[in-house]
Amino acid sequence: MAREIFAIAEHRDGEVRPETMELLAFGRGLAEAMGARLTGVILACPAQKLARQLAAQAGTDVLAIESKPLAVYNAEAYIAALAKIISERKPAYVLVSHTATGWDFAARLAVALQGSCSTGITGFRKADPICFLRPICNGKILAEVAPLPGTVSVLSIMPGAANPVAAKRKGRVEISHFDLRDPGTKNLGYAKAGRGAMELGKAEVIVAAGRGIGEQDKLDLVRRLAECFDKGALAASRPIIDAGWLPLERQVGQTGQTVHPRLYIACGISGALQHIAGMSGSELILAINTDRDANIFNIAHIGIVQNLHQFLPVLIQKICARKTPRPSNS
Repeated sequence: MAREIFAIAEHRDGEVRPETMELLAFGRGLAEAMGARLTGVILACPAQKLARQLAAQAGTDVLAIESKPLAVYNAEAYIAALAKIISERKPAYVLVSHTATGWDFAARLAVALQGSCSTGITGFRKADPICFLRPICNGKILAEVAPLPGTVSVLSIMPGAANPVAAKRKGRVEISHFDLRDPGTKNLGYAKAGRGAMELGKAEVIVAAGRGIGEQDKLDLVRRLAECFDKGALAASRPIIDAGWLPLERQVGQTGQTVHPRLYIACGISGALQHIAGMSGSELILAINTDRDANIFNIAHIGIVQNLHQFLPVLIQKICARKTPRPSNS
């Protein structure tokens, strides 16, 4: 019997999170490499609608666990439910997204299972045993980790580690009803971001600022470029957010949002692995940086080695000129 891989889905407000589709894509590749079967696991109450949505979108068989304490995310309830089903099914690996939710319960789940936890995984190498790739030292070194055989291994997978693919079939759905006791903590809800702060997920064009823009007042230049596009949005890498120049909701990367716009313009962004994880799935990446050896150029489709304070005003002028209707000759 083929071994099983669990991929734990994330959802919010009745919708499966985009990171889950990337997680399942990674899991599918891993399952094919080791001759295992992939099962999506979703914890909710009610669970049927979400489970069917996931099975249709991902084309993966889905195991839904339904219990009242799982109505909204709660780490204690998740661990109790997952520990029970994992002990019964004994999957080879348990995959979670390397997100705020994944960080919250992955290591605690591994402890509950007396297993191991490897975080920030970006890939794997087919070997005996399979080795998982984990960047360290700000992405300068790629470490290989291999969980000890005979133990349950929880792996947190970096957003962007695999690109989602269209489903070729609808997966089957299995629903299990668990009688979980009420946890000692409760989720008080999610704070809604301010107006416009969630535009990144809907934007067709994202213009992102990095440390290379220099000073805070230079951010206006990047903002003006974003405003040139009807469905454009302003974003940033972590240093800009840490400096307090933009709110956290505008951060793209490992600790921010994962985005897939039609066009991503990186302004003064060096290309740290944490940032690339959040935007590498963009259809077209344009990078502007004075450092021709910047890592961002390794993934950019178009690279411009230029001072952005000189280049952006010209680019903005050209875009505005193309958008301005020409006067009629009549």
